[in-house]
Amino acid sequence: MNVKYIMSKVYAVVENGELYQVLYSCYESAREAVTTKYAAELREEWEEVKEMNDPDYKMASSIVDENKEIGTTYLYIEKGIHIIIQRYNVPK
Repeated sequence: MNVKYIMSKVYAVVENGELYQVLYSCYESAREAVTTKYAAELREEWEEVKEMNDPDYKMASSIVDENKEIGTTYLYIEKGIHIIIQRYNVPK
């Protein structure tokens, strides 16, 4: 018997080893949860980068696009805050 599964995706956010209590239906929602939580830190770092006036400087808290190839996206906010957004495929 051939059974086809339609896969749905969910995203989990792990911060320094601690799982957020919510699963997200898309990468953008998971990333938004992180950026909302750390908005003040991100704004502070952005102001520091602007003062440096170095166009080649990359912020430590770069919020990157989803790594669609492996499903695991690593983010570093700053001050030891490490975030993993992990994609899981779930059969419907």
